[in-house]
Amino acid sequence: MFFDPFDRGVQGRDDTKASPWITSFLGLSSVFAAVGLLSQAHLGSSIKLLILGSIIETGRRLFQWLIVRFRFQYSMTAQFDEGDPAYEWIVLFLPKEGVWRRSREFVVTATNSRRKSSVRTWFDPTVKGNAEYVPTYQRPQLFRWRGHWLEIKRSKEAGAAEFTPMGTLRPTTSIYLTIYTLDMNLLSELVEEARGRYIELNRPNVIIHLADSPHYGPGMIWTNTKHKVRRPLSSVILPEGVVDALVHDAQEFLTTENWYVEAGIPHRRGYLLYGPPGTGKTSTIHALAGALNLENFSLSLASSFVDDSFLQRAASSIPKHALFLIEDIDCAFVSRDDEDDLDPRGFSFSGGGRANFPAGRGFVKGNMSRGNGEPVRSLVTLSGLLNVIDGVGSEEGKLFFATVNHLFLTFTDDALIQFLQTNYIDRLDAALLRPGRIDRKVQYELSTVQQARALFIRFFPETRFPEFASSLPLGSQNDQPSTKAEMTVEPKPACEKNKTILVLADAFAEAIPQGEFSTAELQGYLQSHKTTPAEAAAGAGAWVEEIRAERHASEEREEARRRKARARREGIETKDAEPTGTGL
Repeated sequence: MFFDPFDRGVQGRDDTKASPWITSFLGLSSVFAAVGLLSQAHLGSSIKLLILGSIIETGRRLFQWLIVRFRFQYSMTAQFDEGDPAYEWIVLFLPKEGVWRRSREFVVTATNSRRKSSVRTWFDPTVKGNAEYVPTYQRPQLFRWRGHWLEIKRSKEAGAAEFTPMGTLRPTTSIYLTIYTLDMNLLSELVEEARGRYIELNRPNVIIHLADSPHYGPGMIWTNTKHKVRRPLSSVILPEGVVDALVHDAQEFLTTENWYVEAGIPHRRGYLLYGPPGTGKTSTIHALAGALNLENFSLSLASSFVDDSFLQRAASSIPKHALFLIEDIDCAFVSRDDEDDLDPRGFSFSGGGRANFPAGRGFVKGNMSRGNGEPVRSLVTLSGLLNVIDGVGSEEGKLFFATVNHLFLTFTDDALIQFLQTNYIDRLDAALLRPGRIDRKVQYELSTVQQARALFIRFFPETRFPEFASSLPLGSQNDQPSTKAEMTVEPKPACEKNKTILVLADAFAEAIPQGEFSTAELQGYLQSHKTTPAEAAAGAGAWVEEIRAERHASEEREEARRRKARARREGIETKDAEPTGTGL
């Protein structure tokens, strides 16, 4: 008969003795005892905790749902993406409202010309330092504005990430502004006030947006923003009336948009400024941007990552009433004569045994250059540039400037002034220069006698040298008075002071040959004598001879290099032309 110790159905069996025997036999008596005690003592408490946790979690989810529904019903959220001008407006608006006071996380960087949402000046206007304290706003910050509650948060969205040149993803930065009201006018007023503060804060400066890095994502590409002190128009030394005529023409264009619309004419006007390097083309753009209160969006066609697609996306992301500056347009369009300087194998030698190889559809600035050291073609085609200027997809309402190293082009496309700057007008296609794209041409030349004189007076104004009235005549600086009485000089009238400055300016201008030096070269010389006007005027002649000698030596070295490169090229061609011999 089989004995079943767990069978409780048999009458007369002592179950109380069977169970201990089995647990003892298995060695689990202590474990079963502990479980039994716990089950009896804590079963009720566990059920209570489970129920309480369920209630708390349900309440938490219900609260979150209510918050979402509340925000959906009684608030609106605006998103500002980095790279868009509105992003700059809002980040400069927040410190003024004191939102940074609740922030506990800051990024500290050295002070530079890059635009940041720094709050250093809002801590204490008397604080002087070399650091910028930028709030991260990673956590939501709540503040009041015009009687309404607003919440601000800055985050990096991985979903809207852009590709870097190495193929990795870089998340884009956005600011989310939540307003607890459904009044759309309040959001509009806040954005307009932020823009007004932005303009007022930057009134002494010219804001420059740069596209100086590759961008492969859908977001904005103008992520590098700098500010420079506004340059007065009087600091641009050009023939009389040139700058005034340009400013008047641009202002008239910007204020006559309705006339263009009524006449059925594209709101577009082109300016062509061309001439040698250092004659003031870029300075003119900088001064015009300040005089017209326009922001400057700048990129270079010499950059290796700029192609037709990049140029189109860059132009389409610029807001109205802004300057769009394209530099180095001559790098995109090379004349056939310049191609003779290239090695027939497709690269040139720049000395030292280092070769420069082509990249893509053309050559780009940098290591890849022509044998004469000038920048060469970029990846932008003529058709791509023309489409940006006045194609079907061209932008309106902006001033478009493009630069090239003898010719300087400017286009305006419906309040977009477009400048194309170049130093080599013969490299540009006739399609780019036709009427309708270029409406006004201004030639920049090397310094004239009048420009040299005006530049000297600009560097040495009478207000900075009040003591110059008692200066000795030019050429007699070494003459010393013999007595103390002779050292006392009576002050001269203001007219005689001006005459002294004018005499030195005339002497300086006479020593500078007509049409041989650029204003940039003259400015560099005068900067070395910025506190000694008499020495600047007296040493101008020697400086001219020194520069001429340097140029002559440089030309000789360049000619020797060209002869060597030509001989190398002819040797390669001769070697390639030799017939291959056959052995007997």
